[in-house]
Amino acid sequence: MADFMALTNILIRFYQKIHMFKIPKLKFKDLDNRYNIIYKVEFNVDENDVNKANFIIFLISFIFFLTSSIISTKFNLLLILSISFLLALIISYYFNQILKKEIIKKENQLNALLYIVKINFSLIQKSHGDNADHAINFIKLISESRLPISKEFRKLLNKILLGGNPETLLSKIVTPSLDFNLYIKRLLISDFKNNDVLNENSLEKKFRKYLREIESKLSILFFFGLFFPLGLSFLILFQRINYFILISVLPLFFLSLKTLNKKFLKNNFFLLGLINNYSKEEKAKFNEFISFLLNFTLNLQKNSSPEVAFVKAYTQNKLHYNELERPLKSHISQLLNFSCTFEEILKKLQIELKSVRYKIILDVIGKLVAQNAYLSHEKITQILNEISIHQKLENKLEIIVKGERFKVLLFLFLLPIIIGGIGGLFPL
Repeated sequence: MADFMALTNILIRFYQKIHMFKIPKLKFKDLDNRYNIIYKVEFNVDENDVNKANFIIFLISFIFFLTSSIISTKFNLLLILSISFLLALIISYYFNQILKKEIIKKENQLNALLYIVKINFSLIQKSHGDNADHAINFIKLISESRLPISKEFRKLLNKILLGGNPETLLSKIVTPSLDFNLYIKRLLISDFKNNDVLNENSLEKKFRKYLREIESKLSILFFFGLFFPLGLSFLILFQRINYFILISVLPLFFLSLKTLNKKFLKNNFFLLGLINNYSKEEKAKFNEFISFLLNFTLNLQKNSSPEVAFVKAYTQNKLHYNELERPLKSHISQLLNFSCTFEEILKKLQIELKSVRYKIILDVIGKLVAQNAYLSHEKITQILNEISIHQKLENKLEIIVKGERFKVLLFLFLLPIIIGGIGGLFPL
């Protein structure tokens, strides 16, 4: 991760240095206007700088592959030129995509946390009433949050202090997330009276689409994995094959299988209730955590203070906590001994649970309770409902994967019998 960030920074500095030079450009695809704006604001580069760098990288790569191939191989010159051209094109395309991938990563982070922002802001609206300056409150909320765009919103606060209009400044903001941009636009149009908390975001829609497609993708992967070795077995039976070709084909098969597996089954969706790690311990731990938060919310609803609600959430169901027993028990003791405040307990839990997911949820709960302890239970319930939706989506994914796994195991059992039977028909 650190290496990738270092490469990105080197690339950005390279783009900036070649900005003034007249260099031929290599364009793979026209950038969306939104990306052009973000390139300029976020990285201080434009599309032309990237296209110039593409050409330089392509040229250097092409010369390198061409000269090294001529020196080390005796292949046909046309073949060497074609391979060198193709490899240089692939490398330059890879570098071309680095900044775009960085923006997409930020877009996914924003989409994942947008629901939390909506809930947080809706509580601020409810707590401060209609007469509050909600534009400034919204900018403050984002600037104080741990979001990829928080730095830009801190700049907005400085501009407001210098006399800038909050609504005008907000209307000019372009974030990597289309959902976030649309949310800001709706807030401005409705004069901050509309806060569509329940709207499904694009990340959830993409995951539902992923669920619909994964079964057919798994089937393609399964049949490729089955019929390639089966076809190769038939070929060996009917045709004399050079051992060198056979040894070359096998790594190609495994590489193709790995590439297809990565492309088809890639799951980089960050949804609050979605556990990408399918270990039973992690799932049990997260379910206990959600159960604890549910009990905490129920006690808050009974007008208990956050501290009392936290203690009761543990003591009323302590026999149900296995994975979380040690961290919860130690922190409850600190709370009862008045050696820590509620806010400090939440921060310590964030560190001890060692996961971005827990950190986000505990951080937002701390902010909700600090803003309005009386109304916070409603907003925490909304977060838990959203997590429940994500867990249902995850269950659907597990059912599909388990169904395909059974199919694979069945054919792994049948495949040697089929190949052995076919082999027996043909005497050596």
